Amino acid sequence: VYERGVELFNYPIAFEIWNVYLTRFINRSGGSKLERARDLFEQALEKCPPKYAKPLYLMYGKLEEDYGLARHAMRIYDRATRSVSDEDRSEMFNFYIAKASANFGVTYTREIYERAIEVLPDKEAKDMCLKYAELERKLGEIDRARALYAHASQFCDPRTVPSFWQTWREFEVKHGNEDTFKEMLRIKRSVLAQYNTEVNFISSQILATRQ
Repeated sequence: VYERGVELFNYPIAFEIWNVYLTRFINRSGGSKLERARDLFEQALEKCPPKYAKPLYLMYGKLEEDYGLARHAMRIYDRATRSVSDEDRSEMFNFYIAKASANFGVTYTREIYERAIEVLPDKEAKDMCLKYAELERKLGEIDRARALYAHASQFCDPRTVPSFWQTWREFEVKHGNEDTFKEMLRIKRSVLAQYNTEVNFISSQILATRQ
């Protein structure tokens, strides 16, 4: 019945059918029909629009965690970060990082953090940099943490995101020296100048269109 239903209907109706079908299939069979369950998830995801993908990937990953292999679950969560909607991507990365850390240790998450910072929008990339920097600080990797603050600084106008600069300042007071503190201040001035240049350019463009 369910398989006929998903053949007849497109998304979003197909999502509701798959959701019920997969939930009941797993509840009924557990891990006894793992290959069949995997095949059903792949079918469900094949034509799934990004906005409906997240719940299916989470269910698929949990299937592997409960009845399959942890590394298979990690591959599914990795796929999810590439396939879900932009609105869900940051949350999916955070979920993936938490699962990877729990299963394989915190150092396993470095590659995930780095890809998240590369693909997420500026604000979310900044937040990810701060989490990654805190991880490196806890691991005693002070230089790596400092490099992450420097990278995140490009997203943080000192006038509108003062909390970032306060966090970096506290980091340097605790872990740095006079030279690293001065370098942080130099970067702050440079970032402020860059944002001022952008604001002035936008203002001049607006004025030009009004003349």
